[in-house]
Amino acid sequence: MPTQSPVFIIDGSSFLYRAYYGMRPLQTSQGVSVQAVYSFCRMIRKIIKDFNVEHIVVVWDSKGKNVRHEIFPEYKATRQAPPVDLFEQKELILQFLTQIKMAQLSQVGIEADDLIGSLAKKFNDLGCQIMIVSGDKDLAQIVTNDAIKIFDAFKEKVVNEEQLVTQYGFPLSKLPFYFSLLGDASDNIPGVKGIGKKGATDLVIQFDSLDDLYANIDKVTKARTKELLLAQKDNAYLSLDLFTLRNYDVATTLDDTQFDEANWELTIPLLKTLEFKTLVADIEKKSVKVEQKNPSQQNLFEQAPQFLHDIYNFQLVTSLDSLLDVCAKIEAAGAFAIDTETTGLDPMVNECVGISIAIEPGTAYYIPFGHTTDEVQLPLQDLKEHLAPVFINRTIKKYLHHAKFDQVVLHQIGLPLAGVTFDTLIAASLLVQDWQKKGLKTLSEFYFDETMLTYEEMVKEFKVSNFAGISLQAATRYAAADAHQTLKLYHVFYAELEKQNLLSLFNTIEMPVNEILVAMQIEGIYCNTKILATLDTLVSQDLIKIEAEIAQYIDEPINLNSPKQIKELLFDKLNLPTQKKSAKKTGYSTDAQVLHTLSKIHPVPGLILKYRELFKLKSTYIESLPTYINSLTHKIHTSFNQALVATGRLSSSNPNLQNIPTGDLGYPMDIRSAFQAEPGHVLLAADYSQIELRILAHMSKDETLLDAFRLNKDIHTQTAAKIFDTHDSQISSTQRTVGKTINFSILYGLTSYGLSKSLEIPYKDAEKYIATYFAQYPGIVQWIDETIEFTKTHGFVTTLYGRKRYIPGIYEKNRTLFDLAKRMAINSPVQGTAAEIIKIGMINLEKNLVEHNLQAKILLQIHDELILSVPSDEVDKVSQVVKDSLESVVSWEIPLTVQIKTGLNWHDITK
Repeated sequence: MPTQSPVFIIDGSSFLYRAYYGMRPLQTSQGVSVQAVYSFCRMIRKIIKDFNVEHIVVVWDSKGKNVRHEIFPEYKATRQAPPVDLFEQKELILQFLTQIKMAQLSQVGIEADDLIGSLAKKFNDLGCQIMIVSGDKDLAQIVTNDAIKIFDAFKEKVVNEEQLVTQYGFPLSKLPFYFSLLGDASDNIPGVKGIGKKGATDLVIQFDSLDDLYANIDKVTKARTKELLLAQKDNAYLSLDLFTLRNYDVATTLDDTQFDEANWELTIPLLKTLEFKTLVADIEKKSVKVEQKNPSQQNLFEQAPQFLHDIYNFQLVTSLDSLLDVCAKIEAAGAFAIDTETTGLDPMVNECVGISIAIEPGTAYYIPFGHTTDEVQLPLQDLKEHLAPVFINRTIKKYLHHAKFDQVVLHQIGLPLAGVTFDTLIAASLLVQDWQKKGLKTLSEFYFDETMLTYEEMVKEFKVSNFAGISLQAATRYAAADAHQTLKLYHVFYAELEKQNLLSLFNTIEMPVNEILVAMQIEGIYCNTKILATLDTLVSQDLIKIEAEIAQYIDEPINLNSPKQIKELLFDKLNLPTQKKSAKKTGYSTDAQVLHTLSKIHPVPGLILKYRELFKLKSTYIESLPTYINSLTHKIHTSFNQALVATGRLSSSNPNLQNIPTGDLGYPMDIRSAFQAEPGHVLLAADYSQIELRILAHMSKDETLLDAFRLNKDIHTQTAAKIFDTHDSQISSTQRTVGKTINFSILYGLTSYGLSKSLEIPYKDAEKYIATYFAQYPGIVQWIDETIEFTKTHGFVTTLYGRKRYIPGIYEKNRTLFDLAKRMAINSPVQGTAAEIIKIGMINLEKNLVEHNLQAKILLQIHDELILSVPSDEVDKVSQVVKDSLESVVSWEIPLTVQIKTGLNWHDITK
């Protein structure tokens, strides 16, 4: 008898691997690795809760070889052996599934994919709808609309037949035909070597099947393709056989898959042993099962979540007595979480309309003062009078999510915060995988399985343009949750930071830097729009000139910003040689590298390159920067972000001032000329000299590199001299460029191909240069090898100050992804340590400026460089304080050196 809800078939092996590699390593207090177990259990629970699952079965691959190995002994032979602790964690998962009494299926000699397909067919024939939970592309061949779908639990995405047909471009029944040509490197299925995705797709669309293709082989128009097909016919049919799913009689019945939600309680002893406190608390929490809005199958994914205001006590504060009560509770507790509600995302411009506070889990408060609904609210003056003493009291700890935003907002309304000791966003950046979202609502869902209302839901419900128009009761449900969940995350993250030995990094570097970034954003930097306007005129004139020059070679108008028209111009009208396919394989590339190559044989490609450079300058900078100038301060207040870059580097947004171009375009001024010192001040630039190479020398202990810095040699000249086997004094500027390129490229995964392209030299020469480099710097080679081995063993790399970057790609079987992971493993410790050194330098500098009663202010951080605003009469003293503060960060056998420059605008202090 068919079920009312879908039968969920879990691809256990796929689920296990993605759970293992998709989460940072996690251990119990006894040292047992459990990240895969935790992720697996949590995702199973989430699926059951989200979809009200009644029937579910987990399918596993059996140990040993299967029927495909009999056909092709090399099947999956290229896969790396999984880590040992993955198998140990699988045993715990099997124990969990047994205790929860969830159906499992595994059969000797049969792959899980075949069993999944067989189960899907069996239950579908009974009239059941099927939801396959897997990330395996092989299973797409059995998907049918409204009957069998795939759910990717990690992407939280349901995929149906229509979407897959759109993705591939042909019926799913042809997928085995497609992969018989394309092959599958991950499973070592050969396919027809030389035929790529585009070629395979074209053939699958043209022919009905592999048999049809070979029966009509003369209809294949491309001679090379026909030659490949004929030469590798056996491999094509072998691959077809390997890829096609087999149907087996399976004993598992529909009744076997029935799941009783009460069984969760049976797992509590095991989950407590594994220290899954959040999961245990969620199971133990008494809650009423949420009914579906509509039990019909069409609304399977439209289920009503239980929101936080249904669970916790969120209170609206609109009277002075209530406000005083909140203040008293804060003072008694000595700590609280806080969040602000605003009319937009610009903390310098948009208005603050309310403040939410949470002092202890279970209760939170919302204090509105700027809503435009005709309801009673406290005046802002009352908040300033009674909250200000609490806010500026450094002994009362404040916890926030994305603290800098709220601190700037509160500063703007006269309620500055002091004593901000914990930012859950910054903590998440240290604890959560690079690719995982770190927003408050996502973290609440991940750590507590608790759904928060979204801003979009609130605005849509009340049909208003911003938060000020939302009724106070509704606003409380949304706003109080922000502070409440921040407080809950604080307790989780503090313990995790301590467990991961990251508290020192967090408390002594990241949180103090947050305070400096708040001050930098509030201060801003002056931007002269007159200079930008003059530059706009000059650039616009040159763009017109370039258009006119190009027009001499063609007889019709052309849009120089259209890749399609540029391709037609270069390759059809001018008959220039094509170079390479575009990134999307939709035609030939016209990227900068191609245009540079073609410019040697025709003037038009060079003109297009120049046009693109100027057009980007105009659109991205000249026209855009004035829109960011604050009308009250006449400055640009960029936001520096601590939680976006995996290595710990700061990034800049709204606008990005770390990317302002420096190149000389032949004009009397450039973009940086517009960024100027205020009257009576100068700009001061402090730049660490070759900091990443110095860190590499310290980490690798390579004596040759260390000696160069000890003796204050020109490191690029030294490298060039060793590569070209000559004395330093004989090195030309061109040769020094080679040395410089190699020195910096080593940290970004230097390859012979990349170096040959970068220097425009033969591949063999590049190969020779790299071999010579590594021979001269053996300590670097050893450090690289040891770093990669450490990453393979532990799954992460660390900076000198303890920041961890998890690199799951180090276990990838895909060679391209594995090589990328190795580059990340080499670069991350160095770049991350450099980021930490300049952060410590900023902290030292801010402290010393205050101690010396100097009025200089830090305005910008451009990776290895700081830019300050300095009163003209303080220049000499500040210069020395800056140099001392930045150079004294570390005590190594090689020094850090800082170069100081001053000027009236940013251009003057640029290298």
